[in-house]
Amino acid sequence: MGKKGTGNRDDALTRDGAAVFEAPLVDPSVEWTPEARVPGSPERERLLLAHVPLVRYLAHRIGSRLAGSIDYDDLVGDGLLGLMEAVDRFDPARNVRFKTYAEQRIRGAILDGVRARDWAPRSLRRAARKLETAIAAVESRTRRAASDEEIAAELDISMEELQELYVQARGIRMGAMPGLEEEGRDPADPSGDPLGQVEAKERRQLLSEEIEQLPERERLVLSLYYERGLTLKEIGAVLDVSESRVCQIHTRAIARLRSRVAARLSVPETA
Repeated sequence: MGKKGTGNRDDALTRDGAAVFEAPLVDPSVEWTPEARVPGSPERERLLLAHVPLVRYLAHRIGSRLAGSIDYDDLVGDGLLGLMEAVDRFDPARNVRFKTYAEQRIRGAILDGVRARDWAPRSLRRAARKLETAIAAVESRTRRAASDEEIAAELDISMEELQELYVQARGIRMGAMPGLEEEGRDPADPSGDPLGQVEAKERRQLLSEEIEQLPERERLVLSLYYERGLTLKEIGAVLDVSESRVCQIHTRAIARLRSRVAARLSVPETA
């Protein structure tokens, strides 16, 4: 397959993005009403049933990004709990559509459940830590982005072994990536911790700054994955590379971000 030009890539992004985000997952005629808060009411049942496809969709999208053995039914169950919480806590005075609010709550509940079950296997954590440590060491010496060759040399392994390490570390996450609500909390929730919200905002700003410093290809993969919601396979089609190569780029980008953010957070400011 030949390389695609910019125009073709934009067309692919528009087409794939539309398929991901514009599918009619929820019947627009079913709207939230105060009666939906009443347990067992017809309004509540109708609203919940109308949003079940959205729960399943988000469970599938999130589950496809996680490493290890993931129980799809567990993700759906967590999402349904988030949906019910959204029905009970929705406030139309905030001028936010219920579907938008519910999607955030569902996504947050699924991710909270994933974290509570400690999904990451030890092998993944070890592989991620090795990558982060090597990248940090190389970039501390060179003051620039570490290449695969330099990372392999730092670890004293071959390029083939490095590619295998990327596979082992597949599934590592940055945490709250821009465009991906992973904290499972509503930022407009008045019951939230103000100090915690300020700290979270500062960390997001720090993360955004570090993303801007990534190599262009890594920035593009993260943008397509976290902001546009494309899968690794879809990104591979856009960039005209294999899914495994996209996985390697994504893993390296996240490991690089984790090492850089950790370094910045561990260095105290001087007077």
